[in-house]
Amino acid sequence: MIFYFSGTGNSLYAARHLAKATQDRLISIPAEMSSPAFSKEYTLSTDERIGFVFPIHSWGPPEIVLRFIRRIRFANYQNHYCYFVATCGDDMGCTRQILERVLSAIGICLQAGFSLIMPNTYIALPGFDVDPLEIQKQKLAQAVPELNRIANDVDQKSSAFRLHPGAMPRLKSYLILPLFKKILISDKYFHTTDQCIACGKCVRICPTNNIRMENKCPVWQGNCTACLACYHVCPQRAIYFFAKKDKGQYLHPDLLKYGKENN
Repeated sequence: MIFYFSGTGNSLYAARHLAKATQDRLISIPAEMSSPAFSKEYTLSTDERIGFVFPIHSWGPPEIVLRFIRRIRFANYQNHYCYFVATCGDDMGCTRQILERVLSAIGICLQAGFSLIMPNTYIALPGFDVDPLEIQKQKLAQAVPELNRIANDVDQKSSAFRLHPGAMPRLKSYLILPLFKKILISDKYFHTTDQCIACGKCVRICPTNNIRMENKCPVWQGNCTACLACYHVCPQRAIYFFAKKDKGQYLHPDLLKYGKENN
């Protein structure tokens, strides 16, 4: 089984690709966690793999992924092959170590991990923006052979770690990431301008169903994952995080074509 979380579509694309190549079942983490009191036990077939696919948020796994792992159990786990694929714009810090610790706490041994370079999506802070269109195209093209390579490793249950931790990974993952979680995983910074046309695209794309329309305006409900999908999908560029202007927008082409629910 492949558990996935995705906001702007990069990780959903990777998860779909792997599920098709390996014939593994695809399970949405936010959909599974739709109940506030979520806790679940999964049953594995004899040779079934356990995969986690997610984007990097500030040099670590998204908090929703970590919460999900802490609340699940596998009824018949017997050292089943477990791996992760992290999509990232550049590097991933100490994601492997963070994930290993959380999985170990529920008795799961991580046997493989891969980082997959995809177009940048983070725009909320100074110095961060989406990639130029040409760079986006290059990254998307280069991701295809790498995904095929990852799928082959997963299919063969290879013990492999091909990761891009980047410079100063411990500083990024153990100092900056906790600050990011404490301060920036919040929807209180979102606001809309009078350019909003009440199209509802932000409501439909939100992976945690955190947005609803009130008086023809989006209202955030306090269950934000900081994926910024609502910002990127807005056709009028009417959604701001803080007061950031002149930043780009990006959604994976497959998300635009097929939508988030067509797994």
